[in-house]
Amino acid sequence: MAITVPVYGFDVLVIYSILVNFLCFYNFSYSWSKKSNSSLRHYSDNKNKNQNKLIYWYLAGLIEGDGHLSVPKALKSSSGINTWAKIEIIFALKDTPSAEFLKKIFGGNIFRIPEKNCVKWSIQDKKSVTFIVNCINGKFRTPKYDTLCKLIDFLNEKGDNIQILPLDTSPLDSNPWLAGFIDADGSFSIKGFSSNNLRTYLGFQLYLAQRSIYLNGQSLEGLMQIISNFFKSKLMNRDIRGFKQFVVNTSSKESNLILVDYLTTYPLISSKYLDFKCWEKCLKMYIDKLHRDPVHLAQMKLLKESMNTGRTEFNWSHLENSIYAK
Repeated sequence: MAITVPVYGFDVLVIYSILVNFLCFYNFSYSWSKKSNSSLRHYSDNKNKNQNKLIYWYLAGLIEGDGHLSVPKALKSSSGINTWAKIEIIFALKDTPSAEFLKKIFGGNIFRIPEKNCVKWSIQDKKSVTFIVNCINGKFRTPKYDTLCKLIDFLNEKGDNIQILPLDTSPLDSNPWLAGFIDADGSFSIKGFSSNNLRTYLGFQLYLAQRSIYLNGQSLEGLMQIISNFFKSKLMNRDIRGFKQFVVNTSSKESNLILVDYLTTYPLISSKYLDFKCWEKCLKMYIDKLHRDPVHLAQMKLLKESMNTGRTEFNWSHLENSIYAK
């Protein structure tokens, strides 16, 4: 579809799909400013880590953000049939390839739920459940840890011998747990395109929200404050018709550069990776003040329009080359 972008009285035809892919995946020749580079943090201490285990941390964050651990109350049903624990994660239909990626590593099955436009990755065979539990044991940070402990107790009663490890308190930048957590509940946004003013102020944000109180009555304030401190942002409270949440929102240049550096080291897996790359390209152009050029501003608008619900094209090459697949 061709889009006509007015620039100083002229019409510039931009082929939407070609340009968006070009902008998202092509290496631009311009570089970050020296001031921007100086604010980046580096994680060279992680280079020698066992790459195969990085996916375990990611999965722990993904499950804590959007997964369900189902633990039967008894080893057998009232009719004497063996009961089985299961682990489930719901993915948007567009993210089926990322669910398939995880299935190849951890097992289970994927079921489409047409009425909800999503798919469910379900793991309920004992071997796969036990494998995943061993992978994520010691990597949980949220109150969902209590349910993990109950799941381990259940498996041990079934014959396993799994030692329950404590909550993880390692630095957030030491592993991909936060990447999984963001893939579950985070979103990227760019605000401020309502004006054609070339000196307009644009806002770049990661939005990450969690309920204030978990189902077991424990507060998530401590964890959300740790995440907020990591991004050097202020933890906010939100109340929507009585539903209270803690919100981490990166909005400053410093917090966004921390985010870019972290997600470059530990990438996302879902289609949010594609949204992040478009978001990152816009952020780089904005920091270098390229948005003051009408052509670059038009490019940034197209990138924004291709994000989130506006995305119609998907390139999953990041899974093939993922650090989690090595």
